[in-house]
Amino acid sequence: MVKSLFRRFAADEKGTAYIMAAFAIVPLFGMTGLAVDYANAVRTETQIETATQSVVLHLAKRTTLNPNIPAADLIAEGKGLMAEMVRGHELSYEVFEVDPANGMVRIVARTSVDTYMMHLLGRDELNIVTRKQAQFGRRDVEVAIAIDNSGSMGNWSGGKRMIDAAKDATRVLMDAASDAMDDFDNADLRFSLVPWHTHVSVPEQYRINGSGDDAWWVDWEGRSTGHFNYLAPYGNDGGMYFPMRSGSNGDQWRYYDPARLKDLLPLEADGDGVDVDTLRNLPGINLVTRRDVYDSFTNVDWNGCFEHRHGDYRFSFDPPVQDDGDSFFVPHMAPDERDSWSGRNSYLSDSGGDTVWNKVNKGNSQAKERGRVMNTAKYAISPRSIWGSGPNGKCNTAPMIALTDSRADLDDAIDDMQANGNTDLTIGLSWAMNTLTPWEPLTQAADFGEAEKILVFMTDGDNWPRSPRDYRTSYTSLQYPKDDLLDNNLPSRPSQSQANEVFDDSSKEFCTAIKNRGVRIYFVYFGNPSSAATEIMNHCATSSETAIAAADSQELEDAFRKIGDDIGKLRLSHYTPPEE
Repeated sequence: MVKSLFRRFAADEKGTAYIMAAFAIVPLFGMTGLAVDYANAVRTETQIETATQSVVLHLAKRTTLNPNIPAADLIAEGKGLMAEMVRGHELSYEVFEVDPANGMVRIVARTSVDTYMMHLLGRDELNIVTRKQAQFGRRDVEVAIAIDNSGSMGNWSGGKRMIDAAKDATRVLMDAASDAMDDFDNADLRFSLVPWHTHVSVPEQYRINGSGDDAWWVDWEGRSTGHFNYLAPYGNDGGMYFPMRSGSNGDQWRYYDPARLKDLLPLEADGDGVDVDTLRNLPGINLVTRRDVYDSFTNVDWNGCFEHRHGDYRFSFDPPVQDDGDSFFVPHMAPDERDSWSGRNSYLSDSGGDTVWNKVNKGNSQAKERGRVMNTAKYAISPRSIWGSGPNGKCNTAPMIALTDSRADLDDAIDDMQANGNTDLTIGLSWAMNTLTPWEPLTQAADFGEAEKILVFMTDGDNWPRSPRDYRTSYTSLQYPKDDLLDNNLPSRPSQSQANEVFDDSSKEFCTAIKNRGVRIYFVYFGNPSSAATEIMNHCATSSETAIAAADSQELEDAFRKIGDDIGKLRLSHYTPPEE
């Protein structure tokens, strides 16, 4: 019977499985032990890595804020923090360096973890090493502040005029940004100030009869395709040199189309600019440049305003190029408008210098208006005095100031701001950005990538070009709206809303070009924005946090204070260099 049971047991395969399972338990317990050791090591490594990362960031920020703190003091502080954050483990350091000269902090920390099972295999501990380094870049900060100076800024809000509230808020912004950066021994914080309405006036040094005569990027000669739009070349008989409609010369002026002139002028090889030498050498041609217009008067100087560039440079912030006329900046010159009609910028006799005046004087009122405005020969008489606004038109803003760290100069510029004129966001946006580029027209800025660049833009209203249906003091940074030089399919007499929409779309294009350069835009609306203004604000601002509607003076001041605080924080630009 015993033998029988033994034979049955030996033949039973289930019994073999039990035996094999018993033997397998030993390595299973070993693997579990190894997993425990490994998990303990990973947990400790994570703890030390977190501590090391926190300490390098803390010390890097501290030495950037104040490079005068001795490196030994920072190292002692850092090791103390590490000991507090990593309890129960003895740390050693292969590297613990703080370099105040460049703000670099490097830590290589080492510790070990006792094993529970691996020591059976001869491994009593696991070594853990973590390497971290950090650096805060000491980047310059450049801030362009563009403040609406249009007539509506003379209204009252919260017990003060809106223009005065804007002045106060601008000072609050600069104070807040400066205070936030006071700890930096090597800080470089600069501001530009751009007062704007429908024009922006550049600083005195860029104007005629000063160093501005050497400003090669100003198109006094007529190299831009838009320079002669309202100073069309004329022939020896006083009529148009490039006819656009059959008939007598007088009739041609009535039907002159500035948008077509580019197709008739001799252009540079790339089509972006006028071949001035060829133009001047055409037989029987007479030219009047914008410089000629200002030089012909004895009682007026150019006030330093510009129109937008033309051709491929219309919405560009690329630098001007010596051999590309459209890259130049076109000086503002408001054309002389029809005599004897109220509301016009009439400063010359419409018949002056024109041998076909009687023909221009015929026809309906609209034909007369156009023919008289486009009569170029009347500008060729000199010297003489003018009456009225003259070729400066509405160029009467306080001069802008380029990037500077002189608070006294900035305060003087703020004091000079006054409320007048209509509203053209495009010119304020473009010239604020021009102060942030390192090339002409203003060259004070650092290269892109070497400074944090910020544009703070404040407005209280919608784009509103004046009298877009007529030649009635309506010349703008984009020239006359009714001539549709941007090819927006406007009717011959566009409505105010149609003209506003063209300027709204152009404002968005400028904002897109600015943001594409990496500039951070704070767009602040002072008052209760319309739907169109809200759309522009949301499009232009870098984020929802930088699109700000301030209902009254106090909210404007609060908004500018917050922007100033944000600017101070941007001075610390953290990055983690590659570990060595």
